[in-house]
Amino acid sequence: MNFDTLKSQFPDLEIYQNHLLAPYTTLNIGGPADIFINTKTSTEFVNVLKYLSETINFSAHSDPKVASTAKIELSSDITILGNGSNVLISDSGIRGIVVKNSANNIEFLPNNQIKVDSGVLLPRLLQVTTDHSLSGLEEFAYIPASVGGAIFGNIHGVNKNNFDKFIVSVEALDLNDVNYKLMNHSDIQWDYDYSSFQPNRNLIIVSATLQLSPGVPENSQKIINDIVTQKTTTQSMNSVGCVFKNPPGDSAGRIIDQELNLKGFQIGDVQISPKHANFILNIGNATASDYLSVIKKVQSEAKSKGFLLEPEIKFLGEF
Repeated sequence: MNFDTLKSQFPDLEIYQNHLLAPYTTLNIGGPADIFINTKTSTEFVNVLKYLSETINFSAHSDPKVASTAKIELSSDITILGNGSNVLISDSGIRGIVVKNSANNIEFLPNNQIKVDSGVLLPRLLQVTTDHSLSGLEEFAYIPASVGGAIFGNIHGVNKNNFDKFIVSVEALDLNDVNYKLMNHSDIQWDYDYSSFQPNRNLIIVSATLQLSPGVPENSQKIINDIVTQKTTTQSMNSVGCVFKNPPGDSAGRIIDQELNLKGFQIGDVQISPKHANFILNIGNATASDYLSVIKKVQSEAKSKGFLLEPEIKFLGEF
């Protein structure tokens, strides 16, 4: 994809070459993207993806018989970035095109429903719905994810409810045929053990309709404040959240702390949190290489004692 062609096609968008990705992640780690595009509305987000899909396929394959194959391969050339809260980006960055989804619209519908862009950040969504006397999402306080990330990972709150409990439908762009798909909750195969929303990697979440309940702003705000107060004592925002999946019937944090005694372990500026052992922090100018070394240290020590710890974060770029 030619940078100048992209700039001329979308003159009003933020489009950069060799653009550092670290500032777009909660870890503040990551090298440059070959091309970085920041979209601020769902219309921009969808238009860019449609254009990239059609252009990449056309330039790569002139034979229409292989167009579907080309579209299946497309998602390996395009990386979608939300709030960058559950990813480790390599020091060499990401090849191809990174599209940041900053779409931020929240629409209030009848019957206590809302339609929300996938780029909306959860802290803003909680504040806006609380201010509009809507309740239900308070348990997701202090989670720095976007709505798209929350849906994709089907995250759970402090009450152990998964995010899909509130989903009526999801609107996604299917890169196989560059069309919208509106999927009701029952149309989606939800994985309640470990994340997955997408039936295939070519569905890009654009928006979702959520079902909430009538609430009292003061009550909702107290719940949110209490959760934030409790979480800030153990969880740091300069992290990716929990790094490892909890083994069945156990806790990764407990294993790292009590079985491996690795709380506070450090390589370079990467440190296993002294407060919560399943959080690995950037305490300065950490590199992805050192971060991965800490992950491997934990896995190696765990394996030697009969534990299998699998990362639940996403690795982007070459490692």
